Amino acid sequence: MRNRLQRAACLVASPVLIAAGGAAWAVITQQLKAQKIEVHPDSDTLVGKPVAGPLTAFTQAAVIEKHALGMGQGRTFAEISEEWMEATQTGNTARAEELAGPRQMIMQANFLRASLFTSVLAYGVSALTMGIGVLTGIVGSALNGSDT
Repeated sequence: MRNRLQRAACLVASPVLIAAGGAAWAVITQQLKAQKIEVHPDSDTLVGKPVAGPLTAFTQAAVIEKHALGMGQGRTFAEISEEWMEATQTGNTARAEELAGPRQMIMQANFLRASLFTSVLAYGVSALTMGIGVLTGIVGSALNGSDT
Protein backbone atom coordinates (compact mmCIF):
# COMPACT_ATOMS: atom_id res chain seq x y z
CA MET A 1 0.00 0.00 0.00
CA ARG A 2 2.81 2.38 0.91
CA ASN A 3 4.61 1.95 -2.44
CA ARG A 4 1.36 2.58 -4.30
CA LEU A 5 0.86 5.86 -2.44
CA GLN A 6 4.43 6.94 -3.13
CA ARG A 7 4.09 5.99 -6.78
CA ALA A 8 0.81 7.87 -7.12
CA ALA A 9 2.26 10.94 -5.41
CA CYS A 10 5.28 10.94 -7.73
CA LEU A 11 3.19 10.41 -10.84
CA VAL A 12 0.86 13.27 -9.86
CA ALA A 13 3.67 15.63 -8.81
CA SER A 14 5.77 15.03 -11.93
CA PRO A 15 3.54 16.71 -14.53
CA VAL A 16 2.63 19.47 -12.07
CA LEU A 17 6.31 20.32 -11.56
CA ILE A 18 7.07 20.15 -15.26
CA ALA A 19 4.08 22.37 -16.09
CA ALA A 20 4.91 24.89 -13.35
CA GLY A 21 8.53 25.16 -14.51
CA GLY A 22 7.48 25.46 -18.13
CA ALA A 23 4.88 28.10 -17.33
CA ALA A 24 7.41 30.14 -15.36
CA TRP A 25 9.89 29.88 -18.25
CA ALA A 26 7.21 31.11 -20.67
CA VAL A 27 6.25 34.06 -18.45
CA ILE A 28 9.87 35.14 -18.02
CA THR A 29 10.42 34.93 -21.78
CA GLN A 30 7.23 36.89 -22.48
CA GLN A 31 8.23 39.63 -20.03
CA LEU A 32 11.73 39.93 -21.49
CA LYS A 33 10.42 40.03 -25.07
CA ALA A 34 7.98 42.80 -24.11
CA GLN A 35 10.95 45.03 -23.25
CA LYS A 36 12.15 44.82 -26.89
CA ILE A 37 15.82 44.67 -25.92
CA GLU A 38 18.41 43.45 -28.41
CA VAL A 39 21.90 42.33 -27.52
CA HIS A 40 24.10 45.38 -28.09
CA PRO A 41 26.61 45.47 -30.95
CA ASP A 42 29.45 45.76 -28.40
CA SER A 43 28.82 42.16 -27.36
CA ASP A 44 31.23 39.41 -28.36
CA THR A 45 28.32 37.07 -29.11
CA LEU A 46 24.60 37.07 -29.95
CA VAL A 47 24.70 40.61 -31.40
CA GLY A 48 21.26 41.83 -32.45
CA LYS A 49 19.41 38.87 -30.96
CA PRO A 50 16.32 39.73 -28.91
CA VAL A 51 16.86 39.36 -25.18
CA ALA A 52 14.39 36.53 -24.63
CA GLY A 53 16.27 33.80 -22.80
CA PRO A 54 18.95 33.15 -20.21
CA LEU A 55 21.91 33.37 -22.61
CA THR A 56 20.86 36.64 -24.22
CA ALA A 57 19.96 38.16 -20.83
CA PHE A 58 23.36 37.22 -19.40
CA THR A 59 25.12 38.51 -22.52
CA GLN A 60 23.30 41.85 -22.38
CA ALA A 61 24.14 42.19 -18.67
CA ALA A 62 27.83 41.75 -19.54
CA VAL A 63 27.60 44.52 -22.16
CA ILE A 64 25.94 46.84 -19.65
CA GLU A 65 28.76 46.15 -17.19
CA LYS A 66 31.34 46.96 -19.87
CA HIS A 67 29.60 50.26 -20.64
CA ALA A 68 29.21 51.14 -16.95
CA LEU A 69 32.90 50.59 -16.33
CA GLY A 70 33.64 52.77 -19.33
CA MET A 71 31.45 55.57 -17.96
CA GLY A 72 33.25 55.28 -14.66
CA GLN A 73 36.68 55.10 -16.26
CA GLY A 74 37.19 51.65 -14.82
CA ARG A 75 35.70 52.50 -11.43
CA THR A 76 32.65 50.80 -9.98
CA PHE A 77 29.55 52.50 -8.61
CA ALA A 78 30.85 52.00 -5.08
CA GLU A 79 34.14 53.67 -5.89
CA ILE A 80 32.55 56.65 -7.63
CA SER A 81 29.94 56.95 -4.90
CA GLU A 82 32.65 57.06 -2.27
CA GLU A 83 34.42 59.84 -4.18
CA TRP A 84 31.14 61.70 -4.61
CA MET A 85 30.32 61.45 -0.90
CA GLU A 86 33.80 62.64 0.04
CA ALA A 87 33.53 65.61 -2.33
CA THR A 88 30.07 66.44 -0.95
CA GLN A 89 31.22 66.22 2.66
CA THR A 90 34.32 68.36 2.09
CA GLY A 91 32.34 71.01 0.23
CA ASN A 92 33.99 70.37 -3.13
CA THR A 93 30.78 71.01 -5.05
CA ALA A 94 32.51 71.18 -8.44
CA ARG A 95 33.90 67.66 -8.01
CA ALA A 96 30.60 66.39 -6.58
CA GLU A 97 28.71 67.76 -9.60
CA GLU A 98 31.28 66.27 -11.97
CA LEU A 99 30.77 62.83 -10.41
CA ALA A 100 26.97 63.09 -10.03
CA GLY A 101 26.15 62.33 -13.68
CA PRO A 102 28.34 59.25 -14.10
CA ARG A 103 27.33 58.06 -10.62
CA GLN A 104 23.63 58.23 -11.58
CA MET A 105 24.16 56.49 -14.93
CA ILE A 106 26.24 53.72 -13.39
CA MET A 107 23.63 53.21 -10.69
CA GLN A 108 20.95 52.79 -13.37
CA ALA A 109 23.21 50.39 -15.26
CA ASN A 110 23.59 48.33 -12.09
CA PHE A 111 19.80 48.21 -11.69
CA LEU A 112 19.44 46.97 -15.27
CA ARG A 113 22.14 44.35 -14.75
CA ALA A 114 20.47 43.18 -11.55
CA SER A 115 17.13 42.84 -13.35
CA LEU A 116 18.70 40.81 -16.14
CA PHE A 117 20.55 38.59 -13.64
CA THR A 118 17.26 38.06 -11.80
CA SER A 119 15.72 36.75 -15.01
CA VAL A 120 18.72 34.47 -15.57
CA LEU A 121 18.27 33.12 -12.04
CA ALA A 122 14.53 32.66 -12.62
CA TYR A 123 15.27 30.66 -15.76
CA GLY A 124 17.56 28.46 -13.68
CA VAL A 125 14.87 27.87 -11.06
CA SER A 126 12.38 27.06 -13.82
CA ALA A 127 14.75 24.55 -15.39
CA LEU A 128 15.46 23.03 -11.97
CA THR A 129 11.73 22.67 -11.31
CA MET A 130 11.21 20.93 -14.65
CA GLY A 131 14.20 18.67 -13.99
CA ILE A 132 12.85 17.69 -10.58
CA GLY A 133 9.53 16.96 -12.28
CA VAL A 134 11.21 14.62 -14.73
CA LEU A 135 13.15 12.87 -11.95
CA THR A 136 9.99 12.56 -9.87
CA GLY A 137 8.29 10.90 -12.83
CA ILE A 138 11.19 8.47 -13.23
CA VAL A 139 11.09 7.61 -9.53
CA GLY A 140 7.31 7.15 -9.68
CA SER A 141 7.62 4.87 -12.67
CA ALA A 142 10.35 2.83 -10.97
CA LEU A 143 8.22 2.22 -7.89
CA ASN A 144 6.06 -0.84 -8.31
CA GLY A 145 2.61 -1.25 -6.85
CA SER A 146 3.51 -4.17 -4.58
CA ASP A 147 4.50 -3.80 -0.93
CA THR A 148 7.62 -5.93 -1.08
